[in-house]
Amino acid sequence: MFVVGACLALGAWSTFAVAEEDCEAPSNILLQTAHQSRRDGEMMYHWPNGRGRFPYFAVSEHIGPFDLNNSLSWSWHHPEGRFHTLTWGVNIDHEMNVYLSAADGFRKFDMDGKLMWERIILPRTTMNTGAIYQGKFFASDTDGGVEAVDMKDGSRVWYTKLASAICEDNGFNMVHQGVLFAAADCSPPCNYDKTCNQLVKALNATTGKELWTYKPDTAVWNFLALFPDMETVVFQDMSGKVYKLTLNGDVIWKAGGLNGTWTDGGAALGPNGMVYAVNNNHPPEGLSPVGQMDPPTMPGQVTALDVVTGDIVWQVTTPRPPNNAPAVGKVQGWEGLSLVVPLCQQVIKGAQCDVHVYNAKTGALRWVFHGPTQKHLLQAGDAEGTQTRIDSGVRSWCLPNGWSAPTIAADGVVFVGNEDGLFFALRDSDGDGRAIGVDEVRAFDTKAAFSGSSSPALAPQMVAVASCDSLFVFKN
Repeated sequence: MFVVGACLALGAWSTFAVAEEDCEAPSNILLQTAHQSRRDGEMMYHWPNGRGRFPYFAVSEHIGPFDLNNSLSWSWHHPEGRFHTLTWGVNIDHEMNVYLSAADGFRKFDMDGKLMWERIILPRTTMNTGAIYQGKFFASDTDGGVEAVDMKDGSRVWYTKLASAICEDNGFNMVHQGVLFAAADCSPPCNYDKTCNQLVKALNATTGKELWTYKPDTAVWNFLALFPDMETVVFQDMSGKVYKLTLNGDVIWKAGGLNGTWTDGGAALGPNGMVYAVNNNHPPEGLSPVGQMDPPTMPGQVTALDVVTGDIVWQVTTPRPPNNAPAVGKVQGWEGLSLVVPLCQQVIKGAQCDVHVYNAKTGALRWVFHGPTQKHLLQAGDAEGTQTRIDSGVRSWCLPNGWSAPTIAADGVVFVGNEDGLFFALRDSDGDGRAIGVDEVRAFDTKAAFSGSSSPALAPQMVAVASCDSLFVFKN
């Protein structure tokens, strides 16, 4: 049996037909949840969190332009030059205004690219993509603080110090039901690194008051909180272990992961009652965690868990590290839900970057896109702008993931940025198991890599994305 709009993957207003068995709940329950959230103010914006909006994370009910080279509407980089700041990710409000998170601060543009305000926070810097909620923009900084600013003029509403430092990874500040989530306490121990964020913090989004603190079994990296419903939150740690908590901070379950490992990746939430986690496997004896292979082929793993119980439903081994958060939705050429997983080991010359798309229900491989190989020792835009960034008071390198986080549009096109600087629109429209040729692959050269917290953001007839140094907006 097929139903229209029953799954959240393409939004409650989707015209795609989706197999009913791919849905966890009847469509009326999902619609009720979505409508309640809209009344509560979370869905008034097109792309409020760095990974979209509840309950459609990483997917959109809108369509973006497939022909990227002929649809660029406007772009922005620092007025003194591309490399004077690092840009992380975007949000889009109900009026199609675009909010840009950058190392030196935050900016708001109207839909045509006019700068409406900017808030420069130097010498503090930020590494995460912010969030918008009920008239405020939220972001954390590497000094260990989180602040809220007024979306109208960029003025500060409140600032809360959470720890002495927040690590220089690329995570997401996410808001749900009036609760703001952030990772904090940059300190040891940390798998393969000196310091990582040890704590997950929840704050009152209205007042900035700290509500609770949770210490996971392993530190978090590129922290991303997602929300299965109105009352709970899920996230993974750097080993791929998934945690489900209430919004009050009570642990419901924790499961999965591979102890002693580290991943740049994050979790994905499906409308089919599953949460998907990623992890890297242990490196071969004598090799570092980044593999040092030529080209690197160290495998990783994707795990699907039941979001209610935490039970593992399936696991698949990936040929390369799954180093960003996947996306779950309906893709062109295939029935039911798919899991889009970007694979790549960054910062290794000759590393191959692929996108693998799996059956979200079973883990069976559906199609593959073979992306670029890393051309240089550093990724696109990093070596060229090192000294300029140092002189500007921001981090010297972007050192991003191999891919941005992927986003699935309402027509099943996958938008994703690559470390070689290419922003891709992908589809396997003929269902032959590969995305290849001009009918299925389009690319726009941004000339810079994409941070792990960069996720293409969609609004009606528009897609916006931040590379490591610029903002690009494409329109149908």
